[in-house]
Amino acid sequence: MLRPVLAPFFALLLAATQSHAGAWPRAEGETFLSFGGNVALFGEAVRPVYYDPTVYLEYGLTERWTVGIDGFTSDKGTAGSLFVFVRYPLSHPDNPDKLAVSVGTGATLMPNGALEETPRIGLHWGRGFANGWMAADTELTYGLTRGIAQTKIDVTIGYDLNDDWTTVLVSTAGIGLTGDVYVKTSPSLLYHFNDTVSLRMGLVQALSGDFGSGLSLEAWLRF
Repeated sequence: MLRPVLAPFFALLLAATQSHAGAWPRAEGETFLSFGGNVALFGEAVRPVYYDPTVYLEYGLTERWTVGIDGFTSDKGTAGSLFVFVRYPLSHPDNPDKLAVSVGTGATLMPNGALEETPRIGLHWGRGFANGWMAADTELTYGLTRGIAQTKIDVTIGYDLNDDWTTVLVSTAGIGLTGDVYVKTSPSLLYHFNDTVSLRMGLVQALSGDFGSGLSLEAWLRF
């Protein structure tokens, strides 16, 4: 039922050149958009690292409510997902440990080309420190057709070297569509052209599967 509506979005993801959920709410009226993927591959890079185009959009609906869209494809375009979500902070604004919950709904692209309706729930933790931050984002999705749950966790460490450069390390582990466990890590540098546009450049290294790697480029826009 969802296929005619979501198919154009998956086509857009395939044409685009990873997840940015977080415990911090987006400021009211502020938009964050990121899109990118791997531009070069090394080794037998198919799973869990391929070109992996992604798109992520957040909008601060109120001071507390953040809404967004999160999508990607992987495994040579034979897998992917597209979600709409809302996120709400659970911690007090003055608490240095930020905690938030998110709920979403969307579809998972299966290897046979079918789209499976998939609800999603997430729990997000973050803490800022001098010139940097740490965050952990966990997700649980449930494929309604297969009746199978999948989990994923992203751990992020960021550090501002100066006003122009930020280092970002993201490590990801999860369960794939076939029940396989995948692990990958991505060290990168983020260059801030101005307050609106940043460019993230990095290496993605698989620690499972075929142990392939890739060079990634990702644009971050705030407006």
